[in-house]
Parts: sequence; structure tokens; C-alpha cells
Amino acid sequence: MNLTKKIVVLGGAVAGVTTAIGLKKLGFDVSIIYKKRAFTAYEGFSQKTKEGFSLMGCKNSVKLLNIKSLRNSNWAGMQSKINYEYVVCRDDFDKALLEDAKEYKINLIKGRVLDQREVGNKIIIRYKSDKEEFIDADFIVDARGRFTPFKAEYYTGPKSFSLLQELEMPNAVQSKTSIDSIQDGWVWQAYVGKNKGYIQFSCDEQSANKISSFEDVKQYLKNEKIDLWSLRNCKIKGKIVKRDSYCKIHKTIISDKMILVGDSASSIDPLSGNGVFQALSMSSIAPYVINTILNKSLNKEIAKEFYKKRVNYIFNKFSKVGKEFYCMEKRFSSSFWTKRQSWPKLQKEEFKSVQIANYAVVKDNFIEPKEVVITENNPMGIYFLEDLEVVELVKYCLQNKTEKAIAFIDNFCKGLDEKKALMLRSWLLKEKIITI
Repeated sequence: MNLTKKIVVLGGAVAGVTTAIGLKKLGFDVSIIYKKRAFTAYEGFSQKTKEGFSLMGCKNSVKLLNIKSLRNSNWAGMQSKINYEYVVCRDDFDKALLEDAKEYKINLIKGRVLDQREVGNKIIIRYKSDKEEFIDADFIVDARGRFTPFKAEYYTGPKSFSLLQELEMPNAVQSKTSIDSIQDGWVWQAYVGKNKGYIQFSCDEQSANKISSFEDVKQYLKNEKIDLWSLRNCKIKGKIVKRDSYCKIHKTIISDKMILVGDSASSIDPLSGNGVFQALSMSSIAPYVINTILNKSLNKEIAKEFYKKRVNYIFNKFSKVGKEFYCMEKRFSSSFWTKRQSWPKLQKEEFKSVQIANYAVVKDNFIEPKEVVITENNPMGIYFLEDLEVVELVKYCLQNKTEKAIAFIDNFCKGLDEKKALMLRSWLLKEKIITI
């Protein structure tokens, strides 16, 4: 059914490729139009993010996540070794992702998108490769990240910019990173092996506009009297890069013909450390949303609303994580800190009780309207706990006294292995669906 439907993905990084792979698994004819990243950037990925790429079948990409970098924090006047992260060059990671896409027989087009327009039921995309060419699509996935052309169509947080610089450093025994808070921003530095280093200075727009070279950054940090190990006996490699790094979310996100994924849909402050994980959270459900729009029009509006709510929930969740980090720093009172410590202005909704609500879930490769369980830890609702349908079980527990509920759970668990039964009982207790 899907082989005759053409989907074009704009952008060949994390969100674009993983969405394309999900669509290919559903049988769609998928093409990716991509261009090389404009600058070199390094980023740290968590173990959870690595597992996400494994689940999506990105074997070549996962191979690059093989060296653990010790993650240090010098924040709010406290020094600590937090955990570890996998630091990768995003350029190398993009190449590995495209190799993953090739293995799924996804059509790859290296080029720059010029414009797009609707003609009948099709979308015609004009792009420049060796020459100007056209490709038609039934649906578009925009995964061009922070460089998507919809600049005026976002709600934004305080304007932050990151200044990125590659370094040549003395060789070290272990790969490592650290994050340091300073008067008017914060610094992330990394040693990634083979004499390669990297530093990222994040500040507000006013400070960023005063910086034209890395010498300006060094002078600024010198005035701050901060001693960064990445700058000891280092050599500057290439030119400094300035890019925006503030929180923003698109006002529309999805239509009947296009969906935004990754940073095109919403991007969060890199301080939260969840940017790539956020992209995977969207790309893991976007294929089912698209499949519903194209093949189950009765549920089209439900699917669109499901995706919007999901993106907004993820954005608010990780924006709050960033705010909590900023609020930990009490030493500085500059506008950089005060603005970020007061945004976003989210009102905490008091959770009243576990309930059953009408929502939507992913089922049989489509978005389907279903009753779900709303709990304090699952405000978006839960239908499956791993592979167990739990709605009817929870309904019974809520409608009956504890003794009867426990007897019903005991009977339900007889058909499960010991590990799964323990997991279910623990979840029911944790979410206060039953009390003992």
C-alpha cells in the first residue's frame, strides 16, 4: 500500500535519518535531501541516547559511540564528577547515519533545497545539486534543524548563542568533558583523543555580538579569572563559529502535507543535554503519525493533535530541566542568569489522582484513539506497560477495594513470568494505583 507513496525528508542528520528509517520500515518510498554540515561541532550523547539509536537499527552510528568521556561539572561553586558521555564529531556522525540510511535502501540526494510548492495532491520540491532539479512527494518531513527557513514562526525563550571552537591540545590519557558556569554564561569543553579538543561558550546575544574571534573569547575568560584545562597549551584550529542555541518551538509543527521533526519542530537549550534524545523522541513516533495521515484519514486529526501534544510535552519537560540547572547557580546576578532562571513560566499543575482518559496511542503502526491511564509520572497517558495492556487492569483497581484489586492482580500475574509480574506490581505501587 505504501510503496506508491513518496515521502521526501529534508535534512540528513539525527531527526531526518531516523524518521526516514522508520518510514522505510513501514514500506514508504523515502528520499532524503541533505547537505554537508556547515561547521564542525562536537556533542555528548548519553547511554540512553545510544540505546535509542540501537533500537532504531542505526548500526553504523552506534559504532561511533564507543569511547566514554568522564563528565565533570564546575557549577554553582561545586565541583563534581557526574557520570560519562559519548562525545562525537557531528560531521562524522552524520556520515554514519547516511550509511545507515543506505542500508535501508533509502534514496539519498546531496543538494540544497530551493523551494517547494503544492501542485494538485503533490508537493514539488526544487533543489540544487550539480544542477537545478525537481522531485515530487506526497508528504514532506522537515528535519533541517535550527537552519530551517521558518525563522519567524517560533515561540522562543531568552536569546542564547554558542561560540564553537576546535582546538589542538596536548595528548591526555582519558577522554573527558566538563561544564563550567561563569558570570555571563557557561562553557563546555571536551578532549576527544588524538590531540583533538573542543570548546563551546554559551552567552546572551549582546555578549556574542562583541566577539569576532576566539582571541576575544580567551580574553573574556581571562577577565573572568577562570582556568580551563582545554586552553592550557592549546592551538586554535580553524575559525570560531557562532550559532543560536536558545529554546524555541514552532507554532504549527504539523499539517496535512508536512511534519517538522527534531530541532525544526522544537529545540532546547544545550545545557539540558537532551537535544538528541528529544529528536529521537519525535522521530520514533513521526512515521506512525504520517502513516495515519496518508492511510487512515478518519484518524488524521487525532494523529496531528497527538503529535503536537507530544512535541509540546517534550519541549516543556526539557526546558524545565534547563531552567532547574540555571536556578542552581546562585553566585551571579547578571541578566544572562536572571532571564534563564525565570523562563519558562510554567505553572505546576497539581496532580489529583490516577484516572482513565480518552487520548491516542500507537497501535498496529497507526495512531488510534484509545483510553489510557493518566498518572503523575505519565501525564501523556499510558496504554502499554512494555507489551502489557494495562487499562482494564487499572480500571478494575480504581473501581474496587484494595483486597479485591490485589486478588485480581494476583490472578492477572499468573500468566506472566516472574520478572514481568514483579515489574507490573512495582509500577502499580509506584503510581499509587494500589496501596498496601
